[in-house]
Amino acid sequence: MISFSKSIDTLRRHVRQRHPEDEPMIPTRQACVNCRTLKARCEGGPPCTGCLRRRIPCSFHDHPKGSTGDNTFGQMSKPDRPVKTQDFLELYFQRFHRHWPFVHRGSFNPSNETPLLIQSMVAIGMWVSNVPKTQSAAIDLHQTLNEAIYQQRDKWDASIADNVSSMCTWPIPMYQAILLHIIFSLVSAGSTPVGLDLKPSLPGIEAGLLASLVGSCRELGMFQYRNILARYKPGDLPTFVWVGVEEVKRFVLALYKVCSALSCDGHTANFEECTTPRVLSWSLPASELQFPPPTHDLLWNAKGREEWMSAAEDVDCIDLGDMMESEWISKSANILQLA
Repeated sequence: MISFSKSIDTLRRHVRQRHPEDEPMIPTRQACVNCRTLKARCEGGPPCTGCLRRRIPCSFHDHPKGSTGDNTFGQMSKPDRPVKTQDFLELYFQRFHRHWPFVHRGSFNPSNETPLLIQSMVAIGMWVSNVPKTQSAAIDLHQTLNEAIYQQRDKWDASIADNVSSMCTWPIPMYQAILLHIIFSLVSAGSTPVGLDLKPSLPGIEAGLLASLVGSCRELGMFQYRNILARYKPGDLPTFVWVGVEEVKRFVLALYKVCSALSCDGHTANFEECTTPRVLSWSLPASELQFPPPTHDLLWNAKGREEWMSAAEDVDCIDLGDMMESEWISKSANILQLA
């Protein structure tokens, strides 16, 4: 059984220590324009944490005087009309999380999470409010997030990086944000083209994101259980290990679910760094999912210490030496692909 002699706050501290180092695959050295002007520490972006806190546009490029410049996130949260972030996060967990439970609510803390993940969740919370004006604002936010994701591509896209292996850091919060961004594109689309396989098709931009996301996870070895376990050592807090392992499994399964729901017809798109179009593919067969399925939904969805303690009574610690190969999802790939 997992020991809960330490509080859930201890788990949150452990998660907070891991997630910041997971964010950029390539550390950012450049400060944004505002932080350079204020001589303040910049944690990277866009948007950086400082600009989000000050509710001002965040840009990493100098612009001529009088120019509006790079207004990424500039219209997202104006001082006189602040976004009710917490309210929309609550809506996210109340109405969306049960369908796509890959963000761990128990250790989730808005003040410590990646800004891009927070705003991707806020966009979905705004959409599921079912208020037309709020949904319109959600679409505007979604478009702004799209720009931010592409501006940070060198920090997360392992499919175009050199010397990538399972030993590299895994930017889990960024990948969660991108997957939420893609899901938003699907649920907010008024009418979506259908492929010959009678499945919906993604627009070119989102198709490129999904292909890059799948390719990145593949390059980092995130589909193999041995690589998931290798991120931990025997002395780590058992609850921290369990949440971290479940987080990756649930994220990859959600990614598989999205890929399986979409048309497999080829797409072409021009990327800024490419001179010619390339065919995009987000094929993710079940045979690649070499890990056991998620376990203990009650524990994963527990919101507070009491719920956590109650749900943890019959949960065993993860054995870092047990690959559980007989339980891998890939062993049932033929059945899953016929479903």
